[in-house]
Amino acid sequence: MNRNRQDSPSPKGDGPSLRVEPGETAVLSPDSDRFRKHYRRVQPRSGKEARELIGLSDEMTHSLREAGACCQPSNQPSSFPAPHELESDNEEERGRAFDDVGRGFASFLTTTNPELLAPIEPAIERYLNLTRLELNVVALRDIEVADGATLTISPDTHLVEANNIVIRGSGQINCSGFTKMNVNSIEGST
Repeated sequence: MNRNRQDSPSPKGDGPSLRVEPGETAVLSPDSDRFRKHYRRVQPRSGKEARELIGLSDEMTHSLREAGACCQPSNQPSSFPAPHELESDNEEERGRAFDDVGRGFASFLTTTNPELLAPIEPAIERYLNLTRLELNVVALRDIEVADGATLTISPDTHLVEANNIVIRGSGQINCSGFTKMNVNSIEGST
């Protein structure tokens, strides 16, 4: 099942609707008392699983390729460490391997050519297993940001699922982390 398909406006968010009132600043965070119960934590077991959840969808990748857009970060490692290097007794080698695989993982999520990063997939899988990386996913029915209101999405929110987002007047949504929006529509400007 592809959760990013836009051809049928099926409900995405199963939580309540969120309305940020005029003059209010709300922080959407897994640590927030107000929103905590609407989050779930997902521990991806592979780079492909993480990409399906928070990375570029197949449709986005296809559109970007057709438009000639490039989403290939320049911090991609020139050589890929082997999975066993992540558990090396040599602290320097282990640290370098974690840094390189971490950058490779970030590239894998956002590249329009994930097949180019196929050689690093075994190391990404080992990295995810060792770090027990958790992705925070919040599900809300609809989100409305009133005129003069601000919704800040925390850097540790990786995926926002909702049916519709409406931003009225001077309302705004601030996002400082790597956050994917899986929504049917966005009205207004962010």
